[in-house]
Amino acid sequence: MSIFDFPRVNFKGTIQLNPGTANNDDYAGSALLPDDWGPFAGETLALIDSKLVKARTYGMSDADFIAWAKKAQPFDTAGKPGDTQYIIPAEWNYYGAMDMKTVYGGKDNKTVNAKIIGVQTGPDEIYTAPEDGAPLTHIIGSDLSIYGHFTDVNSEGSPPATQFFIDSLELSKIPSLFKHASVSKSASQWLNFYRNVNLTADGGAGAYVYHIITWPPDTLINIPQFEDSNITGLILRYYLYRRYGGATSNTAIEDLYAKEKTNPTELEIAGTFAPLYADESIIAAPTGRLMVSNTTNIPTPPGSRNNAGGGPISLAPAVLQHLDNRISADFISTFPDFFRSADNNPKYDFGPVKLVITNGSQAAGIGMVDYADTEAGDEKGWVFDFDISDNETAQQLLQDPDATFKLVHPTIGDVLEETDYYFVSNQQAIYAEQFGSGFSFVNQGTTEPATVSVYHRGQELDADSCPSITLWIYRSIPLQAPGDAEVLSANFKPGQPIVVDTDQPGNFLFTFTINDAANPAPAGYPPKSYTTFMVPPYVTNAPQTSLRILPNEEDFSRYYVDPNAAGPVGNDLLTFEVVYDNVLRTYYLLYPAMNLVFPLNNERAVSQCAQSILDRTEQSIWMASGYMPRTRDLSESRRTLLRAWCRKVLAENPNLPPCGTSVS
Repeated sequence: MSIFDFPRVNFKGTIQLNPGTANNDDYAGSALLPDDWGPFAGETLALIDSKLVKARTYGMSDADFIAWAKKAQPFDTAGKPGDTQYIIPAEWNYYGAMDMKTVYGGKDNKTVNAKIIGVQTGPDEIYTAPEDGAPLTHIIGSDLSIYGHFTDVNSEGSPPATQFFIDSLELSKIPSLFKHASVSKSASQWLNFYRNVNLTADGGAGAYVYHIITWPPDTLINIPQFEDSNITGLILRYYLYRRYGGATSNTAIEDLYAKEKTNPTELEIAGTFAPLYADESIIAAPTGRLMVSNTTNIPTPPGSRNNAGGGPISLAPAVLQHLDNRISADFISTFPDFFRSADNNPKYDFGPVKLVITNGSQAAGIGMVDYADTEAGDEKGWVFDFDISDNETAQQLLQDPDATFKLVHPTIGDVLEETDYYFVSNQQAIYAEQFGSGFSFVNQGTTEPATVSVYHRGQELDADSCPSITLWIYRSIPLQAPGDAEVLSANFKPGQPIVVDTDQPGNFLFTFTINDAANPAPAGYPPKSYTTFMVPPYVTNAPQTSLRILPNEEDFSRYYVDPNAAGPVGNDLLTFEVVYDNVLRTYYLLYPAMNLVFPLNNERAVSQCAQSILDRTEQSIWMASGYMPRTRDLSESRRTLLRAWCRKVLAENPNLPPCGTSVS
């Protein structure tokens, strides 16, 4: 099940990501306003208070703030008196619209760089070119076009839960395939800053993404070998890694900002389409047996530059399943790359590794993992299949409840080991409202409980068979002073709904352990500090769910003709200034891509777009790129205030010119 079923359709290419960066607060805690900033001297550099969803302007007017945010400024380095660094407060892509698309290239700039490169119809049936009589291979070479958008649950020092929304997919050789399909939101997981042994920062990182694609009931998926009535859709699983491109120097970025241009970046993308079956309930990750490494024991090449400071690294997770006489392993996130040049990014070959199963006294080799053959790995989507039909020892060990899988290097030793318990949640990135429900959250555009499933040796455990889970919670903001781990429940069970107190807004992260006497958690886990959690290995290996509680701290009922109406209309007190100060100003200052549609600080322009705003803030389109705002951080009270003003404007001005009409 999961990504392990056949057929698998594998692709590779490049994708462009265009995030808005003014809300990132990457320098919070490390860069401080200098002494000449008067009452703000010594404050951390951070442009958003994500708890309250308000811009930090340090006393500046809107115009002065925007000019300041786009220019390199001197800031003090925290903990280093006298050390000054020049930073652009809005960071590297102020005008980014949070959109993503597969990259086009070639002489006409119309050639899609993402292609179907391999089709696997069985364990030993891998095709890399169309072949007569081989079903499905006719789509090899097809262009894969992806268009979508993305946003962090928590922009301020984002936890590992960047949300990806796919707005459209197209295969050039089956152009109508995805026409009526729905694609789930996915949240990035297994965020690995050791993905590359010769790149630093985001360039050396990678993230695993997992969507499902479904069609209306009774729709026949028009792909050979997908006609099974039990197949209800597709799994789309991909990995994003090696960020590159775009302006990087302060001078080059300032030049772009002077022209109000974006500064997108590109990443490599490799992935797989696989069948989704009707009985699959986990739709956010592969299920099975999880292998991780909490030890940095793999040396990096001499002279290389990476996020381990040139020191040793660990591998990222892998998930395995035992299916009849086959062991299948998803290694797409696992093995690091070794960047040499713009067109040369092969796997880092640190020596042979073997997949082994052992119960401590007996072991059986499952097979060598040929991870260093990058091309072959890409063509098979990095899912490795091992035939154990003639491996009697492995078959016996699989019957032993104490037997576990390992990935073993001849001199380093164990480089991945199976965890006793694998926690999986379909609610990895969720939202609540301050003073709202503490047990139902927005996930895929609608509200639902949040919970976790648990697997032990590949088998899902129910509440009766699973030991008690400790549910931990961290406050993850402000970035410069987040919270410590607290126990939310010491007797949590799989399937049980998570319940939280919504009295305070903010950003929170849940993690899970089973740490009774028989199953102790790893030493020091979970770490006391969220800051420690956010670096490897925990950010990579630990189970996690990210929660955003949106602020409703102010009662706006005085601005409504009838506060109890289902769709209230603004009264005379609800002026544009009220709406701008409480809702639009943050987006005007920090997300200028929105101003390219209409200027959010201009009453006439916003009034002309009142109906469009009502349409774009409908909860029913929360999953779509047209939903306003893409950042998904507009709370219910502020959304109601904005919509009430729009209804007032429309009632008072039935003959408004069309949205987007030129204003002066």
